[in-house]
Amino acid sequence: MKIDNHEPIIKNLYPEANSKSQSSSGQEFGTILKETVENTRKADEGPRQTAFINPLAGVQLTTPASPDSQFTIERIENLIDLLDQYRHKLADPQINLKQMGPIIKEIARENDHLAPVAGSLSHDNELKDILNRIRVTASLEIARFYRGDYIAA
Repeated sequence: MKIDNHEPIIKNLYPEANSKSQSSSGQEFGTILKETVENTRKADEGPRQTAFINPLAGVQLTTPASPDSQFTIERIENLIDLLDQYRHKLADPQINLKQMGPIIKEIARENDHLAPVAGSLSHDNELKDILNRIRVTASLEIARFYRGDYIAA
């Protein structure tokens, strides 16, 4: 491969770009910088008033209260009722899977809302064992539905 030198052509086309150099005024950089800084106006002189924003103002540290057992039982019963409705809809040949979508979403939502309740119950609590079993059943049915186990082949 041959490389040609095109420098003479470029000098003919752009003579002032290559021939001119910027002349210095003889001053040192430090003095020029100092003069420039002194000539610029300072917008605000003196101390500025700052506003303090407390990032922890909205955080309240409280000890987690044990959930109300009656409220927990009602929520568990609600999830059991939803699973029972789901079972009846699965058995009905007139209902297609699209019509069952809303109840599955409701089961998933209720199951997710019960997760913190399950975490706050003590380990030796019988209610926690029942809640865990119901949540596992709900999770399995949700997975089976979305996996397509109930699609007729």
